[in-house]
Amino acid sequence: MSNIGNKIRAGFFATPERQGEYLRTLLTYESDTAVFDPTCGEGNILKQLTEPRGERLYTIHTYGVELDKRRALQATELLDTVVESPIESMVIAHDVFGMVFLNPPYDNTILGMGDEKTDRKEYTELVRNTRYLKPGGIMIYIIPSYRFADSKIARFLGTYFEDIAITKFTVEDYDDYRQCIFIGKKKDSTRKELNNSLYEFLMKMDDEEFISEKVSPLNVLNGRKTWLVPTGRTTIPTYYSRVENKSEFVKAIRSNKGFLAFKERTRPKQLVIGGDPLINVSQGLMAQLLSSGVVNGLIGEGDRLHALQGMEVVSHIVTEEETEYHNIIRKRTKREVSVKAIIPSGRVIKFV
Repeated sequence: MSNIGNKIRAGFFATPERQGEYLRTLLTYESDTAVFDPTCGEGNILKQLTEPRGERLYTIHTYGVELDKRRALQATELLDTVVESPIESMVIAHDVFGMVFLNPPYDNTILGMGDEKTDRKEYTELVRNTRYLKPGGIMIYIIPSYRFADSKIARFLGTYFEDIAITKFTVEDYDDYRQCIFIGKKKDSTRKELNNSLYEFLMKMDDEEFISEKVSPLNVLNGRKTWLVPTGRTTIPTYYSRVENKSEFVKAIRSNKGFLAFKERTRPKQLVIGGDPLINVSQGLMAQLLSSGVVNGLIGEGDRLHALQGMEVVSHIVTEEETEYHNIIRKRTKREVSVKAIIPSGRVIKFV
């Protein structure tokens, strides 16, 4: 398995703009609807698929999800609603979107605790995002050609969709991408019979010779077939991520009353010039203030800004006492302080 860093980047291949333009000609819109891209990248393809062709009297609301922060930020400039999140962490209402554009990562899911095996993301994302598509909604599903021959993918597509087409990138891009496109309409929930002919067709798509002979490129469908994206609500009632955005945490912490009280209690105290001290300041206490640095520096602000300088003056006092037999010499240390201030007018004042 690849590491997590590789998985974050795994399989990100933006659909070429030329292929997006071919796809756009296959879609028609007649009324309000919402469309969704669960791995929207920078948002270009979904924007392209929903751009108006002439006057539009209805609203198409575009929704996207993108794991990469930089791409998600880009997508917000093109799409209406974008969430920066893994699609696995999203909570989205079922049966709501008129169209889903699905170009999933080409990788395995990450093996979690208790998991015995991984699944291919092409399959897990197909199942997941079909739930969000409303009955009659249009699924556009793009994956490498050979992946359609996966029995689980082939069976799912043949069971849940109708009015389908299998096509591929045009000759300009197919050799570089080797991708095919499934377009279909989601069946009503009451009809779930397997389309055996479709299943058998898909199971042969791991053969490039079969694809070359039986799968037509996108441009061949132009003018022959279109899919109508059904009407629906433009505001999705449930659409959010279970993963909290760190920037939201910062906002919440900064406005939290407990945090504000903590900041106030731990704010450095400032000396203010003026008034009488609560107690007389002894020479010893003043010496302690000097040694701790409290009395050295700037005090006050604006017109009351003072520059203080304090110093401790140490001297030795020698005394001699005569006795009957000999003289006693005593030596003691004397500590004095000197505190000067430069006041805003420039005058120097000596306090002690």
